[in-house]
Amino acid sequence: MKENTVQKTASPETDLPSVTIVTVVFNDAKNIEKTILSVINQQYPKLEYIVIDGGSTDGTVDIIKKHEQHITHWISEKDNGIYDAMNKGIDLATGQWINFMNANDLFYSSKTIADVFIDSPKDVDFIYGGVVLRNNGEDQDIGINRPLDEIWKGMPFCHQALFSKTKLLKQNKFFPDNKVSSDYISIFFHYMDGKTFFNSNKTIAIIAEAGASGDSFRKHMERWRFVRKHLNYKVDIYYLCLIPTIILMNHLPSWFSDIILPKILEFKWVKKARNTTTATLIKKKPPLNR
Repeated sequence: MKENTVQKTASPETDLPSVTIVTVVFNDAKNIEKTILSVINQQYPKLEYIVIDGGSTDGTVDIIKKHEQHITHWISEKDNGIYDAMNKGIDLATGQWINFMNANDLFYSSKTIADVFIDSPKDVDFIYGGVVLRNNGEDQDIGINRPLDEIWKGMPFCHQALFSKTKLLKQNKFFPDNKVSSDYISIFFHYMDGKTFFNSNKTIAIIAEAGASGDSFRKHMERWRFVRKHLNYKVDIYYLCLIPTIILMNHLPSWFSDIILPKILEFKWVKKARNTTTATLIKKKPPLNR
């Protein structure tokens, strides 16, 4: 294991909360520097920066060392996947809030964190916003995925655009066994447990086209297995239509799925299930141990 810790001078006293940014990376020398620069150039007085590297061998560690005077703490060692690495970041975090800005993703501007916390209430548990999708140099503002009360269908926002109370994640860390959807499961659990969410209505991050959760079929299967523990049969209707649709889209010509998908979605019972909010689906309160 390679490890380095830098003692940083105390931040100026302000009314703003302390924030920890965690970057997880493995063998991504091509993109890690732009992410690091995006974080260390933030104009925010109470910022802690942690980099968790999975034991890279492609020069990533050399780039981390290049900027280590601006990094509060970094480690380089083998891990059990992205969520195990993110849990290591949670263990090290001392800020009141935490955000995961992993390799190849960026903050929208150098004032993003300041803009978010200047206008956000202090008595909430999660603060979120929108993102811009960058694909081959072209940016598309995709905002927020869906309303929060439809969280049972999937992630309402991207994890890069989410600030979480650190103490909550220390109490309920990510499940490494859920390889592509543990961030969603964490958010769903906290939503069902009555934690409070605030939409900042700000663009927070610029994200790459696909990340670790790009496996759509596996992602939806993991989500379905979790949410059906707490919600009623309409969840099964939705996912029993969604999963075959994904299979069709992955294995058949696009024109075929363009014809079939709208027909499936217009079935009365499917339409009714799709338009249901999470609150009307609850069949029991989730156990605190998830």
